[in-house]
Amino acid sequence: MMIENEQELGEALRADMDEIELKGDLARKIKKIYQLDQALWCLCLICLTVAVASLVAAPSTAGASTALCFVAGTPATMLMSAPVAVSAVLTAVAGGGIHCLKKLRKRFMKELGDDYIILYLRKGKE
Repeated sequence: MMIENEQELGEALRADMDEIELKGDLARKIKKIYQLDQALWCLCLICLTVAVASLVAAPSTAGASTALCFVAGTPATMLMSAPVAVSAVLTAVAGGGIHCLKKLRKRFMKELGDDYIILYLRKGKE
């Protein structure tokens, strides 16, 4: 399934789709999440958890700008960049929580170009 935005990505991860195709800017952002060292990812995950919880508790009127406010100044923003951190937060919110990002990192990623990736569900691993 071709995914075009964070909302669709979160929903696809929640539904445990076997294959998720990403192109363009979103693919580049997700690749950055995959390329993080495990220790740095754990630090980012803590920061993103706070941002996701804050965004879920806030009224849903501002969208991405609100997400940026919650991640700005955190180590996640410094390690991943603000646009990648915002995409991670929006994906987690759409996917039902921070566990969505854990599911994302557990998938197998196949690069088909600089801005084209496919994420495969690893069978038997959750």
